[in-house]
Amino acid sequence: MYAEVRMSLAVPRSQRTLILALLCVASFAVVFNNLIITPILPDISEDLGVKVAVAGLLVTAYAMVGGVAAVFSGPFIDRVGRKPVVVAGMTTLTIATALSAIAPTFVTLVAARALAGLGVACLTPAVFAAVGDYFSYEERGRAMSWVISANTSASILGVPAGALISGLLSWRWTFVLLTGLLVIFSWLLFSRLPKDAPRAEGQPSSGMSAIPRVLRDLPTTMALFSNYLSTSYWFVFATYMGAYFHDEFGLVKWALGGLTMTMGLGVLLGSNVGGRLSDNVGKRPVIVWSSAGCALFIALVTTASMVMALGFAFLFLFAVFGGARFASAQAIMTEMSPENRGTVMALNASGQQFGIVTGSAVGGLVLELWGYAALGPASAALALASLVTYAMFVDERRFAAPAPELVPSS
Repeated sequence: MYAEVRMSLAVPRSQRTLILALLCVASFAVVFNNLIITPILPDISEDLGVKVAVAGLLVTAYAMVGGVAAVFSGPFIDRVGRKPVVVAGMTTLTIATALSAIAPTFVTLVAARALAGLGVACLTPAVFAAVGDYFSYEERGRAMSWVISANTSASILGVPAGALISGLLSWRWTFVLLTGLLVIFSWLLFSRLPKDAPRAEGQPSSGMSAIPRVLRDLPTTMALFSNYLSTSYWFVFATYMGAYFHDEFGLVKWALGGLTMTMGLGVLLGSNVGGRLSDNVGKRPVIVWSSAGCALFIALVTTASMVMALGFAFLFLFAVFGGARFASAQAIMTEMSPENRGTVMALNASGQQFGIVTGSAVGGLVLELWGYAALGPASAALALASLVTYAMFVDERRFAAPAPELVPSS
């Protein structure tokens, strides 16, 4: 198969390092766009005259479009290759971000964020499929940890800076500066990312039939569902955490970026430890135990945080376990169906986008009905459901190389 040919290509380590660095750049841009709304949501709500719960629709629109588009992007990624899709996705994201900066109304801002979701639908699965192409399963956890380290730097450095700019100037300037970065990133990917390997002669192109072919495999389907749940429980709280710490503890608006920095540092630590650990002890055990840690600490954030510092500590630990799970889960997904890797990763990205929709919607409903205290337990319930799904249906031993046959000596 085309994906298998590309996957088995031997490339020099220096070229693989360049490829990984460029994929990290693309991943940084995706996560920045995912998280940028969180610290500036209160400002957008106030400036455009909508309630915070309504402003959360910016996250929903972004994720909904990205989720639908990602379903169809997978076979396209397998057909035309990783680089064209990555460059097209980054260009779309750049245009959408520029439009967000000048959106005159809430409705037009929602439309711009929806367009950004379309760009992410192309970028995310192509980036992770490329990691699977160039790195063996035994070292893929480490490679994924680098990609995730790069995208968490967006929350550690970029998002707090954007929140500070929003507090000192306006939320629009956050999008203006991000647009400038994305222009540079688009040029780097277009000019420096290597072309995909040519498809082997006579090999059929992947089509939409790859989607049902992938979904007929029960472990793959349940792994996708578990990852969907993991994104859902993350965004049940993450969408409204700025408003929670602002309303419950009086955290000033310009300091809300500290929340994403806290979570970013946690994910950075967790992804590096978890990714490397998964290469040694297996991806599945890390995923299961990390899900349990996420459930515990997110529940404590809104039920046992007597002071703001304790809330930040619980949030950090939640992010550590979340980062470990994410790195391991992305690595294992790239091996579920190597011949349809782009399709699998697109379905995974689609599930994650719909997880954002579900999480933000569930969080908004819980917030309206029971208040901030219920956000943590609601998130924890979804984390436990994710854990049970993975533990019951995904067996990593399916990836083990078959034992060599013993040939009796004559």
